[in-house]
Amino acid sequence: MNPSSSSIRPYLSSGLSIYKDRRPFRILELQREGAHRSKDEIEPTIRDLAILQELDSHRYLDRNQIQALFFPGPRNCQYRLHWLLEHGLLTRWRAATRPGRVCRASIYFVARRGAALLGEWRDQDPRPFIKRAENALARRFHLVHQLEANQFFVSLGVASRDARDLGLYHWVGEHEIAAAYAESDERGPTPDGWGRLLTEGRELLLHLEWDRGTEQPRRLRAKLQAYVRYFVDRPHASANQVLWVVPSGAREEQLGHLLRDFADADREGCRFWTTTRDLLDGAGPLAAIWSDGVDRARQPLASMPGLARTHRPIEDSICKPEWWLRRLAGGAGA
Repeated sequence: MNPSSSSIRPYLSSGLSIYKDRRPFRILELQREGAHRSKDEIEPTIRDLAILQELDSHRYLDRNQIQALFFPGPRNCQYRLHWLLEHGLLTRWRAATRPGRVCRASIYFVARRGAALLGEWRDQDPRPFIKRAENALARRFHLVHQLEANQFFVSLGVASRDARDLGLYHWVGEHEIAAAYAESDERGPTPDGWGRLLTEGRELLLHLEWDRGTEQPRRLRAKLQAYVRYFVDRPHASANQVLWVVPSGAREEQLGHLLRDFADADREGCRFWTTTRDLLDGAGPLAAIWSDGVDRARQPLASMPGLARTHRPIEDSICKPEWWLRRLAGGAGA
């Protein structure tokens, strides 16, 4: 749902596939608006560059998500996004869903010119940045899935915005996860997003699996095996929380049966947790909505095991006031 011009915070649901009346959409219509090329001299702000950086990391963000990350309200968000469009740094899709052809918040991704500018600012070869921007346009088959997974981390940042003892410090995208594996010469599971949640005394390592109910049990079992094999007997493996968000209670029960097959309390390993989209939408990611498949009582995110706290300051976490000014050149993944 698009916010009104007078609203302060955008409407945040777990993704495009959920309305307030819970009717799933059948068709996502996209009308591309190409990047303009103003002849004016480009003088992007640090916030502009941070927006480009987050889009490079996470491929797509809609206007509501960008507003939640970087702006206090819709008007200045819309104004700045228009400036980025006019100067050829972003490309936009106007979006609508059916049935009923309901207009949704526009979806943004980095244009070639914005990708080149970002590479220059990062003092890196711009070609990989440009290639990722081109892939975002060409490989949009998983657009809805990507936006829904991104919404989880945006919602987590918003939920911890005003908390003094809680903050989402890291949010890492797919290509950054692949790069981390390459640097360490390893091959491990690639989640739909990775994050580091700081609490008063711990740091939780979050691996998101956003399930739309389309994968067969054989594919789910293969994913579970990949996590178990990668983390088994690794030091501090239990600090890694694999969060599985599923579309229904029936799907959660199905996944729970698979999880019990892999449970091994005698060995160090990652932890698996499940919840449904209804619970996530109704209570938010920090609430006691997470099930380990063993205990009947669901647990809040902040109660999960984690690493000991390090030097990372909670006040620099994502969605805290002007967080991007204190995370120069690294963005949410630094």
